[in-house]
Amino acid sequence: MVTTYPRLSKQASETKAAALSDKDATFSLLYFDTHGICQPMRNMLALSGAKWKQIYPQDWANEDSADKNSTPFEVMPVLYVHGTNGETVALSESQVIEGYLAKKFGFLGSNEYEEQLIRVFAANNASFWQEILQAMFKTLALPEDERTKAIKAFADTTMTKWVKIHEQHLNANGNNGHYVGDELSLADLRAEAILGVLERLPNLHEHVNEAKTPGLVALKNKMLAHPKIQEWHQTELFKSLRASRHFPALPRASGTGLNDRKGNLKF
Repeated sequence: MVTTYPRLSKQASETKAAALSDKDATFSLLYFDTHGICQPMRNMLALSGAKWKQIYPQDWANEDSADKNSTPFEVMPVLYVHGTNGETVALSESQVIEGYLAKKFGFLGSNEYEEQLIRVFAANNASFWQEILQAMFKTLALPEDERTKAIKAFADTTMTKWVKIHEQHLNANGNNGHYVGDELSLADLRAEAILGVLERLPNLHEHVNEAKTPGLVALKNKMLAHPKIQEWHQTELFKSLRASRHFPALPRASGTGLNDRKGNLKF
């Protein structure tokens, strides 16, 4: 059985809510040793200066499903929020985790309109992320020549459409490296993660370059130039993360942990 969310009394609900809103809360992030879908989450944790720990599943594919059953939906990532009141809250589903961290650490703009606009761009980027994954998974079993053709077809159609549309929105905001205003937002973080994945495609430079897509290039460059992102990229943990699980595993960074399969109740 999966780990369920218990029925709450009003007092218990408020106690857990206090943990989530605690400015001194610490965090444990359960996911594989890959960048992938957790890149925006890890970037927000790094940018905020939050105290957090990376934890890995003990054996995700094991038939006993102990790792999977310790999560709410048998999926990762899961963010465990540890309040100073002793409560730990498990947040599942990547968009929920991203939204929580973005709201907590100020990556949703400065007013209601900016927040909703950022959420619009971030949601569209999340949808495109799923399209990328589906397209890539479909090619895994193909012979090399067919795989190359399939990837090129994706790049020439679905990816080109995303690039064209989002370049227009970035241009409308002045090609300043942001979707909304002049501050880093969840939408920017999600787009930068997408560009990182697309870089693995052959001939991406034909579609994304300074001449054709100055907005996307500015977004990526501005993100990578951020002092806290540069600092994060120099950490042992960042350097231990793989592009995907199809690459050889790297030595685990010190300070990481394993899923305790009990809800990771302690930081």
